[in-house]
Amino acid sequence: MKKGTGGDSPLKRRLPFEGLRVLEFTAAVVGPYVGKILADYGAEVIIVESRLKYQTRRMAREPGRVARDRTSLNLGHLFNKVATNKLAVTINLGTPQGIGLVRKLVPAADVVIDNFTPRVLERWGLTYGELTRLNPDIIMLRMPTVATSGPYKNQTSVSWNLLAMSGLNYMSGYPDRPPISPSRYSYPDESSSFLCSALALLSALYHKARTGRGQYVEVSLYESSLTLSGLGLFEYMVNGQLPARAGNQVPYAAPHGVYRCRGEDRWCAIAVLSDDEWRSLCRAIGQEQLAGKPEFSTRAERLKHAAELDVIVENWTGQRKAEDVMKLLQAAGIAAGVVQNVQDLLNDPQLRRRRYWKESIHPEAGKLTGAEWGFRLSAAPHTRNERPPLLGEHNDYVLGKLLGLPEEEINKLIVEGVLQ
Repeated sequence: MKKGTGGDSPLKRRLPFEGLRVLEFTAAVVGPYVGKILADYGAEVIIVESRLKYQTRRMAREPGRVARDRTSLNLGHLFNKVATNKLAVTINLGTPQGIGLVRKLVPAADVVIDNFTPRVLERWGLTYGELTRLNPDIIMLRMPTVATSGPYKNQTSVSWNLLAMSGLNYMSGYPDRPPISPSRYSYPDESSSFLCSALALLSALYHKARTGRGQYVEVSLYESSLTLSGLGLFEYMVNGQLPARAGNQVPYAAPHGVYRCRGEDRWCAIAVLSDDEWRSLCRAIGQEQLAGKPEFSTRAERLKHAAELDVIVENWTGQRKAEDVMKLLQAAGIAAGVVQNVQDLLNDPQLRRRRYWKESIHPEAGKLTGAEWGFRLSAAPHTRNERPPLLGEHNDYVLGKLLGLPEEEINKLIVEGVLQ
């Protein structure tokens, strides 16, 4: 792994990716998320950006947290979420000198991450072929919306479009209403697309560790999003039927849904998968007589009378706190979970016991709350916890220490508009 041309990195904690250097050319969420897991576990991830063409997530403000008249590019909550533990350098790639600086950085890097549209790096002359000329064992990870080949190769998108393209919108919602998005957030970016990209990159790193050779890695965000469609694709392949929108109903459980509980906007999700669980539910809610009714005695019958069951269950849950419903049903062997809001999650005793939440202090945004990943390594049970970088905060380190440029030359680049 590359050690650069001089100086010590400001990142010194020993973690699995220590010594790995990554150049990140990214926007939105999925690319930065891949960089984030590398940085959180010790890699030196350098975000290459510019004040003239900053990443859109730098301006994604957190409502109510920052005064609306503030214009700093260091306050974007989305950027601050995905940029923990990274370094930031401002290089204007609209100039030949800026592209020249990047070309000098490539030999000191192990990985280049790119999730711009396919045309962007080509326009800068930073193709995989050119990167390997500068650094023969470089790994390049690209995350185009669709792919770099095929009839849709130049299509651009955001995660909401991917939800539609992958069929998730079509399958989400109620049968008498139009399709809806299953999430208002970057659902594919932070789940299937990120996981496929991270796994592909780890595979390439493993291959390089064994052979010494890098490679080109391409992850189609469109194709990786298809993994979220569950059995919908196979349902059509097997019986020729399009998966219907069914709200919270599923063909293998009844009752199955989200039920209102006592209090304002409090709910509990409940799933009864078998006849034994149904009898347990009847005992738990004090209505054992329901178990013997013909219309409820089997799962097939309960599915036919799902609407009636939902009324019965919600009449019971509506009189109780969601937490009490969950505990009582869980004790009876029934899958149940409180529908937690963000306030609930921040105070969740399980997450706190696992030290899932991490806090850092940002010089402009104040206290920031971040999160661990959903796994633990026995040799590295907790990740680094450095705040996200300010715009151009590490220019001196990257240009002075890594590239060895004298201060006079750096100042000249600032005056000429190359570092901005």
